[in-house]
Amino acid sequence: MIQPLRTAHRRAFLALTIVLPAIVVIGISARHTQVHPSVRMVELPASARLVRMSNTLWSKGAIKTEFYEDSTRPGEIVVVLRPTVELTEPDVLVYWSQEQPVADLLPAQVALAGPFRADQVLALPAKSDLPGYLILFSLPHHMVVDSAKVEKLP
Repeated sequence: MIQPLRTAHRRAFLALTIVLPAIVVIGISARHTQVHPSVRMVELPASARLVRMSNTLWSKGAIKTEFYEDSTRPGEIVVVLRPTVELTEPDVLVYWSQEQPVADLLPAQVALAGPFRADQVLALPAKSDLPGYLILFSLPHHMVVDSAKVEKLP
């Protein structure tokens, strides 16, 4: 009576030793980062001029922030974030908001600028009236990592 159950269990475990690793490999290979369609990854144009550079803009961390303006597209501002210390939080996104974040929560009206990567050029949203806030938000932890108040640029 117990022999047929042992045979069934042996076959089930042999099948699982093949199926489970295959599922993990397929899942990892199918994974990709999703970037919101409105996010524009841009390169720093040759005609861009440095408008402002600051090392003390962020409240918690030391991130060198550079704002550029393209002379061919007036009114469009791009930002480059260069952290002096590597961020340890996973999947950090950069948001733009007119409101200050409160208690590790994103404000109601935010615009996604893009994923945070050192030395990457991010275009601020078209409706980025100054003053405003750049917000670093960790998606897995659901918390604001840091924020910076951006005053009127010269």
